[in-house]
Amino acid sequence: MARRDLPPLRALTAFEAAARLGSFRLAAGELGITRSAVSHQVKSLEQHLGLQLFRRDARRAELTQSGQFYYPAIRDAFDQIESQTRTLRPPAVDNELTIQVYVTVALKWLIPRLHDFERRFPDMKVRLSTAYFDWDFDETNVDAGLILARNKLPNHYYRPLFRSLLTPLCAPQLLAGPNAIRTPQDLKKHKLLYVYTAEEDWHLWLAAAGVKGVQLSDRLAFDSYILAQEAAIEGRGVAMTIGPFATDEIAAGRLVQPFELMVPHRHQWQFACAAEHRMKPKIRRFEDWLIKQVNADPVLERYREKGK
Repeated sequence: MARRDLPPLRALTAFEAAARLGSFRLAAGELGITRSAVSHQVKSLEQHLGLQLFRRDARRAELTQSGQFYYPAIRDAFDQIESQTRTLRPPAVDNELTIQVYVTVALKWLIPRLHDFERRFPDMKVRLSTAYFDWDFDETNVDAGLILARNKLPNHYYRPLFRSLLTPLCAPQLLAGPNAIRTPQDLKKHKLLYVYTAEEDWHLWLAAAGVKGVQLSDRLAFDSYILAQEAAIEGRGVAMTIGPFATDEIAAGRLVQPFELMVPHRHQWQFACAAEHRMKPKIRRFEDWLIKQVNADPVLERYREKGK
């Protein structure tokens, strides 16, 4: 078979861009080369054809009669190549997932389990957006959230995960000595550590325990439960936990739960996303995985039973 008599592709590309844009300068900008390079490529094409395609005295890239005849064929060929390339190319995979999660939940529950998600879905890229005191779903910056839903937004999907249960925690040494914590009334002798965006936590628990006249410390407050918990480990006072996020510290003896009373919070931990995005494969994949993790956690199962 005879070899095809085709001009250099780079020359055709420069010609098509200059003819379509009506300017060597604009063609150079689109192709990422200099104006002189465009002119050189067009000149090489003209030499290959033995024809003049542009009028050199024109301020714009004005096509000659030959150029006007040649351009539609080149344009259509490029359009067809572009169209077929888009058809053959696999669709872009939306595999980046940004999850909103409260910092304590991230550190004490979610992050230790994410290796399982990574193992099951190695193509996924997970980003955690950790909030300290933003409770509502941040739809402008994240795909989904594991949040304590205080305000359910319209046009959003929420799926309950487990109840949030309130109970005090303290260092073991606070259970001994002259000010030992033995009954809820003994809390009056100690500093109550709290999250300053959630003062109601202590009020709810103290009311359920029948304790009155206890004031929260006005000298030490925190922006996350995990910081209050760390202060409690150091013996600075008694902290309130809002879920099963001190299991390791209790098991290691760094913290103790002085009372069996666990009071349901007004709000639940929920999976959240925009309703219109719920069926996106990456969101469905994470939701299904998250539900399986919740159901497989015996501590959370116990919390659900107590929270009912």
